[in-house]
Amino acid sequence: MFAALFALVAHASPLSAPRPDLQVAALPASMPAPTSAQVIHGALDAAFVSSGRPYTPNAVEQQRWYRLTLSHDWNQPTSPVLNFSGATYIRITVYAPPDYQPHELWFAQTEQAPRFTRHHLAVELPHDLRAGQPIYVQVASDSFTRQIKANITDLARYQASDLNHVRLTTLFASVQFTMILAALCLWVVLRDRVLTYFIGYAAFQLMYQMLMSGELYELPGGRLLAPLDTHAPWLFAALSAPLSMSFIIEFCDLRQITPFGARVLGWMRWPFVVAAPLLCLPFAIRTHALASSFNLWFIVSSTWSLGVVILAVIRGGRQARFFLVAWMPQVALTIVRTTQVLLALDQPAWLEYGYPFTMAFSSIVVTIGLADLSLRARRERDMAHHLADHDALTGVLNRRALVRRLHAAITEARLQKEPLALLFLDMDHFKSINDRYGHPAGDACLRAVAEAIGDELRPGDWLGRYGGEEFVIGLPGASHDNAMAIGERVRHRIEALHVHTRGSTLQTTVSVGVACLEGLADTADDLIARADGALYRAKTDGRNRIVSHDPIAATGS
Repeated sequence: MFAALFALVAHASPLSAPRPDLQVAALPASMPAPTSAQVIHGALDAAFVSSGRPYTPNAVEQQRWYRLTLSHDWNQPTSPVLNFSGATYIRITVYAPPDYQPHELWFAQTEQAPRFTRHHLAVELPHDLRAGQPIYVQVASDSFTRQIKANITDLARYQASDLNHVRLTTLFASVQFTMILAALCLWVVLRDRVLTYFIGYAAFQLMYQMLMSGELYELPGGRLLAPLDTHAPWLFAALSAPLSMSFIIEFCDLRQITPFGARVLGWMRWPFVVAAPLLCLPFAIRTHALASSFNLWFIVSSTWSLGVVILAVIRGGRQARFFLVAWMPQVALTIVRTTQVLLALDQPAWLEYGYPFTMAFSSIVVTIGLADLSLRARRERDMAHHLADHDALTGVLNRRALVRRLHAAITEARLQKEPLALLFLDMDHFKSINDRYGHPAGDACLRAVAEAIGDELRPGDWLGRYGGEEFVIGLPGASHDNAMAIGERVRHRIEALHVHTRGSTLQTTVSVGVACLEGLADTADDLIARADGALYRAKTDGRNRIVSHDPIAATGS
């Protein structure tokens, strides 16, 4: 996984900033807020102080002004591009020569078609930009201070980097979207609640991810989220969290494996439900207590979820293993990302693309886990159907299933205009076996007889236990003569059968009655009744013989 991640981001790693160097000077925050006219006309140039760092950070509740210059004249083949990283949802206005008209850069801008992607806020500068020629940058205030980094590169390289960014973000988003569609297809068939939770939380996480990268604003209807500004990603994060916890509880079967942990995790969902509408209010993002509380609760609930899942794995939870494998890379990248933010370090490319990569990886593994869960549920359902239709002792069809099969066989025979025959078998003197050797020996005889009959049948034939020691064989496509021959073969096979049980060797015989489908008015009950009547005559004629419902001489010993 990490080898694949390294290979992807190595191709997309940003190129080193070309020469000339970008020099940054800042207007002191202690000065009264100037007008844009004062700044761009050079009245305050002497007040700008060189920062010695490539950052143009914003300030809380106060706009900031920066003056950018090149160390020497621009001499690259293509025009320079000034771009800012780390400026998500912060408005930046650039005043560049020669006319110093304002160029507003904003992450959620939808009024005009963007020249570049939203990976960075970027603007193309004049190709004849000279050393020392000032570029003024106005950075809007925000409730959080962020390390916004200014960079300048040539147009060709920036477009190549932009294209790589599009390739990677599209790849990761497409993988997640495909997994959501796969889960949706499973939900249409199964209507399982766990699939509903997965589709909900995965869809909200995908929207959050696409909001943070800006791609969502390019999609149809994306501009409807622009007025929400930075509230939008907070909203989808808050909506995703409780659905994610509900999915963990259901998918990992925590209520059965770790009841207490599941109950606590269930309670932890409600603060997110309350926070979701609050985060849409105008004051929400500027209220540090609310944002900090949300982040703190998210860390606490994620830690508790991870601990409960690990406990479920220790206790043998199969689905918990799937989820742990899917979730651990995402948790690891989140910890690294948090450390990077706290230490105010530059975000490397592998970390920038690491989170969407782990999201895509998580979606794939969880979808595999869902498929495994669905497969096991299907096997359990098939097993339940099998047990409902088959005799528990012999494994052949039970009475209800064989009658249903006979009705279907009669309908098919009439549609195909083919014959259909029925054999009714009864084990001779079975009661004496039970009385002399016990019921376990009788059960062994029933199983051996059922297995012997099955060995003599054709692929399309079927066998059922009608009750007690009575069996019914359906012979689709068999004429009267074919049925008599098969019945005789079965009778002979059982006559030669030796059953070894409980230190004894037992032998038994069967009497067989044969009936064939006749007129259009024939029913399953009619067919069974005639076969049963023929069986009765086989019994009265001496047993261990086969008799047709037609008064024909019996054959056998």
